[in-house]
Amino acid sequence: MQKSKSNRKLVETGIWLVGLIAVAVADPWAPSLINACLFEAAGLSFCPGHGLGHAVGFMARGEFLLSFQSHPFAIPVVGVLLSHIYSLIHSASALLQTPTTDVQNNQIPTRA
Repeated sequence: MQKSKSNRKLVETGIWLVGLIAVAVADPWAPSLINACLFEAAGLSFCPGHGLGHAVGFMARGEFLLSFQSHPFAIPVVGVLLSHIYSLIHSASALLQTPTTDVQNNQIPTRA
């Protein structure tokens, strides 16, 4: 049970890391190829995440002013994501180090 929880946490960690790295290495000057904004898909002109991917790309290149101009919350968002990734790794490693109980090993305790 704990190993499956640990595996789920590690898979989630991998997904967040791959996504963050993919956005960071993408060219921030390139036009957007994918638009995943549900607000725009619903026909609204306002999208609260508009420019976030570009901002992360600029931040990865050390262009913090351009990052802030693209989306002012990019730096806090990346900080929260990195904190979440660290938390997932830490809790997964704690789960892997927790010793298993006799019940999990299918050993029934006997009375003396």
